Amino acid sequence: MGIDITALTTNADKLGECIDKNKKQEQDRKDEQLYGIIERKVKKEEHKREKPRGQDGTLKKCKRLFEEGASSEVLTKLEESLREQEKYYKYYVQCFLPVLNRKISKELDPIKKEEIGQAISEITYNSRYCFTHNRRDSETESGYGSDVEDDHEVEISNEITNNNALLLKAIKNGNNRKFRKYLKDCTDISSIKAEEGKNILHLIASLEKKQKCKFLGTLIKTVTKEDLAQLVDSENQDEKTPLQVALINKITKEKHESHTIQDNDNTLKFLTKLLEHGASSDNLGLSTKKLQDLKEEQKTYYRNFLEKLAEQGKQSKLKPEIRINTEAKIKEIIPHTINTPDSNDNYLLHPVIKNSDKKLFKELLQKGADISLKDTDGNNALHLIVKPETKQKLELLNILLKAGQKEQFIKAVNDKNKEGQTPLYQLLQRIQEKSKEPSLKNKIKNVVKKEFKDTGRYKTLELFLQNGADITVQDKDKKNALHYIASFKGEQKVTCLELILNSVEKEKFSKAANAANEKERTPLQVALITKTTKDKHNLVNPKSRDNTIKFCVKLLQNGVDPKQLILPERLWSKEYYKTIKGIEKPTGRALIPDDMRTELKCNFGRKLKARDIVKYINNVACKAVTTLVFAALACAAIFSASQGIITIATASSIIAVIGVCYLIYLNLENIYEGFGKIKGKFTEEKQLTLQDNAPKNDTQCNNSVKDIENKSNDLEEQEVQKSSNQSEHTESPPDTKMSAISIKLVEKLCRDSVTSKPSSLAL
Repeated sequence: MGIDITALTTNADKLGECIDKNKKQEQDRKDEQLYGIIERKVKKEEHKREKPRGQDGTLKKCKRLFEEGASSEVLTKLEESLREQEKYYKYYVQCFLPVLNRKISKELDPIKKEEIGQAISEITYNSRYCFTHNRRDSETESGYGSDVEDDHEVEISNEITNNNALLLKAIKNGNNRKFRKYLKDCTDISSIKAEEGKNILHLIASLEKKQKCKFLGTLIKTVTKEDLAQLVDSENQDEKTPLQVALINKITKEKHESHTIQDNDNTLKFLTKLLEHGASSDNLGLSTKKLQDLKEEQKTYYRNFLEKLAEQGKQSKLKPEIRINTEAKIKEIIPHTINTPDSNDNYLLHPVIKNSDKKLFKELLQKGADISLKDTDGNNALHLIVKPETKQKLELLNILLKAGQKEQFIKAVNDKNKEGQTPLYQLLQRIQEKSKEPSLKNKIKNVVKKEFKDTGRYKTLELFLQNGADITVQDKDKKNALHYIASFKGEQKVTCLELILNSVEKEKFSKAANAANEKERTPLQVALITKTTKDKHNLVNPKSRDNTIKFCVKLLQNGVDPKQLILPERLWSKEYYKTIKGIEKPTGRALIPDDMRTELKCNFGRKLKARDIVKYINNVACKAVTTLVFAALACAAIFSASQGIITIATASSIIAVIGVCYLIYLNLENIYEGFGKIKGKFTEEKQLTLQDNAPKNDTQCNNSVKDIENKSNDLEEQEVQKSSNQSEHTESPPDTKMSAISIKLVEKLCRDSVTSKPSSLAL
């Protein structure tokens, strides 16, 4: 089957014609749109400005249509249709087309730009013929019209170029007289550019002192308002307007004559004049990068300068609308300046807190400083205030609250840093650390003992709780505020708990009081365990135990479940037993199961006996005698040295040895206890491992029974047994049968020990 080449060619031609037709239709549609847009703009009855600005909507639409393929012939057709309408024709040729030419010369591709520029040039040339036809006709009649015209155009072009150069030179040299002379001969002021895209107003803004104001005054008197408006809003290659150039030069000046801005400051007058003649107040703000590059003293000067500018605006001839907009913009810029970090991510407010500069702190807050902003460690202003090294904490916090920062305060006081701590928890941790300092150190610091309620730490805590601090927030260890307070020393835990009860809602308190930390312990259990697991307890004076009892009782009275009093058997001790008794006494009811009370009574209920008192007295007497012996030896060494029997060096060595031996003797008990703990821990781990690996058989049960029977032979030996041995016999019973045997034996032991007092099982 052959292919009909002729048919294919015909079809291809038809397809090409269709494509060309569609392109032509699309071209015509674009041209009609362009024609209509420009015609509506030109024939507008009233224009806001004599010449349209570069951001004019009509210019943007024209640019878009040219990019989409609209023809430059539209401009010529429109010029021909407007020739008979002088008013519109003049606006079209003298005002609209020059601005359009500048717009497309910056943003269109070179080919399209050249085509449109050529069309605009021809229209401009023809318009000159139209307005100066009498001169042209006379030149044509003389026979020299064409040559004279060409020479005249070249001469005008050279003259304009030379005039522009002289104008720029006059500005740089600060010659106002020549500047005025050359300025009058300029036809298109906005097209005059120096290096880096600067217009004449950029150059004027860089002049020193009074010169900038004088040149600006000359410019305002000489050029039209429209030309001046274009100069004011024009940007250089760094995208800075003349207003920004003058402002930045002022701020970054190496040395200011005075940090106080005077009313007659030349830059202040210059900026006010620019605002008066159309400069946007938005240009008063600096970019974040520029702000970060400024030094702290430059930022301070910048803020003071803007405040003075706002004040100056009230006294100047600024229109009310311009003045209001300027003041509003300055109020936005100043907080932005304060809250922008430097290149090292440091905020202006934070070093002020560290230096405890109350005056500057108050000033920054009044100007919009944000206390919730964080440093590189995640600390906000409140974290920094409660740090130990910060002085005058209360004064700073009161200034903050008086400045009306309540919402920011609530946000900041509950915000966590990188360590997962809120300012409240940092404060509680500081209270805990302070309470653990040696008593001698506290006495040196405070000759007269200060009550905890009178300390700055307590008052700071009170201020936090009264202003939105959330006690239910948990740190990285899942501890809330009550967990921290439960581990406080002495009466501080009770005092802080009372403060919380008076400051916090019941729902939040209940949630915090019943919450468990990472170790699955509630605040009540933390208080119990902290107290009962101490290495030493004051058996004579029970005040320390009383504070824990008060703390636990208050928790129970405010909705805490009594079941939280039940601790694992490995934590049972004589102190735990006494603490439980103390808690049950004010409540007037039993808080633990009867079988648990019975076992605690049997194991830890023995009272102090006469032989224990004798043993204690003997121990004290032994220590006293030993002390006298060591003292006598030291005195003998000193006496021998004084009589010359031995040398002073030998005597010093003997005294040193005596002192070391005496210290070792005094700490023998602690050293022995330390080794005992290490050995007990090792033994407990070994026994737990054996229990996990060994099968639970009848032999094991028999051994457990024998162990419990041995306990009945000597209750006193049971009192001094380690908790690891107790857990071996009581915490992990072999089976149900063994548990029943153990309970019966315990009950028998209890009956034997209290035959003379049948009611002694009650606590």
